[in-house]
Amino acid sequence: MADPGRTPSAGNLTGPRPVGRYLRFSAAWVVGAAPAFAVLAALWLYPSEFNGTSEVALGAFALMFPIAVRELRVERRTEFVDFLLVAGIVFAVISILTGAANGLTDQSYSTPRFVGLLLQRQDPYVVPLSFQYQQYGQAFSFHSVYSFLPLLLFLQVPGLNYKWFALAAWAGMVLVARRRFDTGVMLAQPYVAILAANGYNDLVVLLLLTIGFVGWEGRRQKWAEWLALGCLQLANVFVVAYHLVRRDWRNVALTLVISGAFLLPFVLWSGPGILCPAVTGDRLAACQSGSGFALHLDDSVWLVWGVAVFYGPLLGALRRRASSGWSARQLARFRLSFEEALRLPAFLVVGVSGVFVNLCVFTVLGLRLPPSPEEVYLASAGAFAVALCWNFTWNRAWAFAGRGGHSTLYHFGLYGMIQLGALAVNLVVLAVAVRLGASNLDGQLAGIVVASLLGYGLNLRWNFRTAVARSPTG
Repeated sequence: MADPGRTPSAGNLTGPRPVGRYLRFSAAWVVGAAPAFAVLAALWLYPSEFNGTSEVALGAFALMFPIAVRELRVERRTEFVDFLLVAGIVFAVISILTGAANGLTDQSYSTPRFVGLLLQRQDPYVVPLSFQYQQYGQAFSFHSVYSFLPLLLFLQVPGLNYKWFALAAWAGMVLVARRRFDTGVMLAQPYVAILAANGYNDLVVLLLLTIGFVGWEGRRQKWAEWLALGCLQLANVFVVAYHLVRRDWRNVALTLVISGAFLLPFVLWSGPGILCPAVTGDRLAACQSGSGFALHLDDSVWLVWGVAVFYGPLLGALRRRASSGWSARQLARFRLSFEEALRLPAFLVVGVSGVFVNLCVFTVLGLRLPPSPEEVYLASAGAFAVALCWNFTWNRAWAFAGRGGHSTLYHFGLYGMIQLGALAVNLVVLAVAVRLGASNLDGQLAGIVVASLLGYGLNLRWNFRTAVARSPTG
């Protein structure tokens, strides 16, 4: 997560030759796409084992993409955002036509059909839509009431496959944000392109929000923000939270009024029972058609969008406050400069993604090895080793910073000892958790979290920290 800003034009930069530059661009795209493809493949091969883990893992890898871009030393230029957009469109066209990495949702088939119920004078929040469809040679059935907000019913191009519509919305979103390098990179990355190719309706709403909060050439459009309030529930959550943080009570009230206005006709039509699917998306077990809260593959895109759009302004506000007051006192208390503190979010994101690398490898090894206690511990050790390589690769800019009087070899040795200790803790926690009745995966999750906290704490203390130089008067 770099310090954001507008991307300089290509004419103001010098860098590698075009061939080398595009090879680096291609490597960055592959680094972003490979974890997503691996998680989706694992979910396809082992749906019950990876259900739940995969949804969160995709979000963790997506948040890590700009860190990988930085570590690969990709130049901060609009040309890279354009490359990601073109690569994503090429992938999406192939995906839509062939079914590769596709078929993840029924939204591309169901979303445009619900308007038919409305045109037949039936409330889609009450009358379920039922139909069968073919997708890449497989037959599927759909039966459900509408679980989004009303305006989304009309955001489509009649006769056009919704997947192409979602892809166009994603491309528009990237074009709106392309001159803000960090924002553009986050939104143009492979994970979001995969969602667009699959026809997730989130992309249509995120285009409106991007126009509303980023704006074309920096000119924000309030109408787009208001239209988004009538489409998906998470848009309302983001907009209300944004105005609450800014203590803009007028816009908080206006947002709530507009949101209610979109639903009022349906409440008058069918009664307050429509609020369960309309407000909660039928994700509560108490809803008539609900089966309980569950994460979906597209949920993480909202976190990605929020970080892409708001991380920069938040960083600027924190930078202004870091020189005085409470923020300055806290930095001094922990002996950190503001620039050092900026490295912590990236360090944390890599660590979280490493946890999910660990869990994915542990699950695959556990499925491939014979079922016995010894093999569970072997799978745990193998997963720990792979995740360790992952973390060190993407956090190498941090590693051993400010070594002082000790050699690199000394710090490598200390790092190895700390990690061996963390692995031992991981195995002990796993064994205790399983003995207490937890599943192997839950035990491994507990073990890697405890081990990671211990390992990071010790390394931050002895390997990774750079002490802040004291002022003459300090």
